[in-house]
Amino acid sequence: MDTLVIRTWNEPNQKSGFRARITYIQHPGDQPTMVSTADPEEVVSVVRQWLLNQSGPPHEVQTRRQP
Repeated sequence: MDTLVIRTWNEPNQKSGFRARITYIQHPGDQPTMVSTADPEEVVSVVRQWLLNQSGPPHEVQTRRQP
């Protein structure tokens, strides 16, 4: 199973006030890749690229509905 984790935190003394660290493994056995950024578009871009590189057949995702 491939894994991607996004950690975010606020940095009040910085211009953007936002930081993210993205850690992901594209293929089992690979070393983790880390990306640090203060740009929300870069976060979205990294996640999008990671998702596009996922292999295997699509599967049904079940969501929980709130009562």
